Amino acid sequence: MTKLFFGFLCSLLGAVSFHNFYVSTTSIRFVPEEKSIQITTQVFLDDFESVLQQFGNKKTKLIPEVSQDDIDSLVEDYFRKNITFKSQGKIMDFDFLGKVYKSDVLVAYMELKMDSVMSQFSIKNTIFFDYLPDQKNIIHLKVSSKRKSFLAVSSKSLFEVPNDFFDLKN
Repeated sequence: MTKLFFGFLCSLLGAVSFHNFYVSTTSIRFVPEEKSIQITTQVFLDDFESVLQQFGNKKTKLIPEVSQDDIDSLVEDYFRKNITFKSQGKIMDFDFLGKVYKSDVLVAYMELKMDSVMSQFSIKNTIFFDYLPDQKNIIHLKVSSKRKSFLAVSSKSLFEVPNDFFDLKN
């Protein structure tokens, strides 16, 4: 009986496939006093390193001992291509402020300067979709006490923010 149970357990475990979970998180916060949108994106170092290597940077290592000027340039370029913001149909250019390593995560900091309250604002996040088809990108948007979250997947990566979301009077 014990052998039968053990055989059943082994066949059951063999049938279960283990699946890795790939996720990034982007937090977007509107700071009206500074007329800016502050963006923080977190990705796993090993995934990001693999993406950079896949696109021709074969010897890239995301470690503090490597020249950070070169790494910053690659990180900034990748985020500019894969995180876009539009307002009234025009792409908004963000400033890349830098990045830090926290354990096995790369945390990147960006900022969008604004002249006025936005309408017709959209966010597109395609981080790692070209490398990991099962990638999921969580986007958190915060304006004052209002919060909205989106889940970007390869089949849906563009999100329209409601027109009144940046209105601080609501």
